Amino acid sequence: NVPVLDVKNLKVNFQTKTGKVIGVNDLSFSIFPGETVCLVGESGSGKSVSSLAIMRLVEFGGGKIDTGTIMFASNSNVQSNLIDSDQHNMREIRGNEIGMVFQEPMTALNPVFTIKRQLTEGLRVHKKMSKKEADIEALNLLKSVRIPEPERRLHQYPHELSGGMRQRIVIAMALACKPKILIADEPTTALDVTIQAEILTLLNRLKKEIGTSILFITHDMAVVAQIADRVVVMYNGEKVE
Repeated sequence: NVPVLDVKNLKVNFQTKTGKVIGVNDLSFSIFPGETVCLVGESGSGKSVSSLAIMRLVEFGGGKIDTGTIMFASNSNVQSNLIDSDQHNMREIRGNEIGMVFQEPMTALNPVFTIKRQLTEGLRVHKKMSKKEADIEALNLLKSVRIPEPERRLHQYPHELSGGMRQRIVIAMALACKPKILIADEPTTALDVTIQAEILTLLNRLKKEIGTSILFITHDMAVVAQIADRVVVMYNGEKVE
């Protein structure tokens, strides 16, 4: 059984005024198909840096991947090392084969476009759908994340929706292209507890339906208990458990 994602000896540095700072040191873990792995640790433990390194976004924040390999089994099941990938190729992978959900749904949604426009864009670019096909699929996606009155929501703007609904839409967007893996970085932290529980149940259900693997980053052990198949504990940039 080939892991969808296999991270080995990952080391990420940041160049600061006072010299090099190690963000992640010698991190190794793997995620198998249909599995949820939680990356847990307190603030500053390196868990978000790890996810940004996997998506090769860490370079845009002044980080540099020093050593290690990030093997990713793409849709063609060919393993490639994401560290060797150029940014053009990474843009194809991000959003298409690796879905992303972050902590604050407002930053992932564009305030000036309707929900429909934002859901259909990725489908048309990555899946080469016609406008009509993408519109139908957008409606289905909203239904799949259990959004009430989905037809009406399509024509609304992000600010017209509650935080929990926005986060559902971000999850729908991330899963639109049926990625191999979903990276969720603290996606429930900004939400209240009842909505948090709903979102976790939703992710568990979608994982079973679509077969997407999940890398879930959190500092909350209650969340881990509800969602994780395996747990990687980080402290001070290193895996401790």
